[in-house]
Amino acid sequence: KKISVLIIIGLIMIGIFIFDPFRSEPPTPNVTIGDVEIPTTQGSYCWEGLLSAQCVDKAYTSLFDMASTHKPTVVSPNEKIKIEFKKKPIAGTMKVEQWVDEDNIQKVEVKNGSIVVPKEKGVYVYSVVSDWKQGDGNYAFSVEVK
Repeated sequence: KKISVLIIIGLIMIGIFIFDPFRSEPPTPNVTIGDVEIPTTQGSYCWEGLLSAQCVDKAYTSLFDMASTHKPTVVSPNEKIKIEFKKKPIAGTMKVEQWVDEDNIQKVEVKNGSIVVPKEKGVYVYSVVSDWKQGDGNYAFSVEVK
């Protein structure tokens, strides 16, 4: 009988930490081109779950350093990148910037959760910042246009 109670308590505890209302960090975006998933790196965030609230500072020297945890995904010129979150951000709060280098940064228009990569060849690093009722988060990913 004691073992059954311990198993039930264990399953309840696992469920509490898996389900979204109990998360202590923002959702990770699903960034794709067609069927190809582009890996992202999570940056600093603040998040308030039901059981805890925290702000986490991730120390990167630059957005390039943050994105360098993954190799750039090879894409074709003018391809659409889809950026989706399991839990949708507050409407109009998702901001995307494209970085070529420290001096060449520009805002990218997000249409229906998608952005378009440039037609010029090169490596591009993207910063994604979003807000939710529970907090905010930022992410980085990179692509190589060939």
